[in-house]
Amino acid sequence: MSTELSIDDVAGVIRLVREVTDRWDDPAAWRRHLLHGACALLEGKVGTMVVEHDGAPPAFGRLAVAAVVGVPEDLRAHVQPALSQFDLRTYEDASAQLLPGISALFADMVRQGWVTTCRTSMCGDGSGNGNGNGNGNGNGSDARGDDAFHTGAEYRQVRRKLNADDFIVSIRFVDVPRRTEVIAVDRPHGAPRFGPREVALLKLLHDEIAPLVGVQLATEEYLCRDGLSKRLRETLSLLLDGRSEKEAAAALGLSPRTLHDYVSTLYAHFRVSSRGELLAYFIHRTPALRTPRTS
Repeated sequence: MSTELSIDDVAGVIRLVREVTDRWDDPAAWRRHLLHGACALLEGKVGTMVVEHDGAPPAFGRLAVAAVVGVPEDLRAHVQPALSQFDLRTYEDASAQLLPGISALFADMVRQGWVTTCRTSMCGDGSGNGNGNGNGNGNGSDARGDDAFHTGAEYRQVRRKLNADDFIVSIRFVDVPRRTEVIAVDRPHGAPRFGPREVALLKLLHDEIAPLVGVQLATEEYLCRDGLSKRLRETLSLLLDGRSEKEAAAALGLSPRTLHDYVSTLYAHFRVSSRGELLAYFIHRTPALRTPRTS
C-alpha cells in the first residue's frame, strides 16, 4: 500500500491548519475544528486530543482529554475516566493491563521525540511489542494482535461502547507549555483498517500543528477566550468587528452602562488598558501567558 500523499492530501492539511489558526484565541474551538478536520481527512469517526501533565518516562503523568468529537453526548462521560486509568502507571504496566503495545509506542516517543502509527503497527503481533514507528502495514492479518487488543481493558471499557475499533495515533512534544500532546482518530467496527497513507497524512498534520501550540495557538494557560461568558464573547466579537460601545450595546440589546462594564471586564481579562491594545493583541495573534514565567 502506497505511503505517498497526493497534492489534494497536502492541500487538505494546509487548508485545515489555516482554518485552525484562524481560531487561535479559542482553545476549545481550534481543537474541535482540528479533530473534525482530522476525522474528515482520515475518514475517521471519533477524534480525541489528550494532554499529559507532569509526565516522567518511563511512567505516565496525569492525562486529560482536551477535546473529543464524534462521541454521543451520553457517552462522553466515559472517556476521561477510561483515560485516567493510565495516570502514574509505568508504560510496561499500562501495556500489560490496559492497551497492548503502548509501552513500545512511548519508548519510540521518548527516543525520537515523536511517533505516529496505527493500531496494526502498534500491537499487530499481540505481544505488546509493536514497533510504533509509523511503518505499520495496515493489513490487520495477525489475529493474535486483534485478540490482545479486543480483550484489553481499554478496549472493553471505552472503545467498544463508542463503536471505536481501529485507530491511528500521533504523539508530539509541544514546547509552550512543555508537555506531551496526543491526537487520535478511530474508525468503527467493520470499517477498513488505517494504513500507511493515513499514517503519513496524520504525521504531516501533527508536524504542522505541534510547533504552533503556545506560539500561535492559545491554550488555557494563555490570555484567550477561555473562561469568558457567552455575553463577553459576543461583546468581544463586536469590538473586533469595529463596532463602537454604543453600537455593540444596541446590537446586544444592552444598556450602554452594562456594555461598558463588559468592556472593562474584557480589558481586565486580556490585561490591556485600551481598545487599541485589545485590538493589537488580536492583530498580532501571539498568545501571552496568563501568568508570565519567572526565570
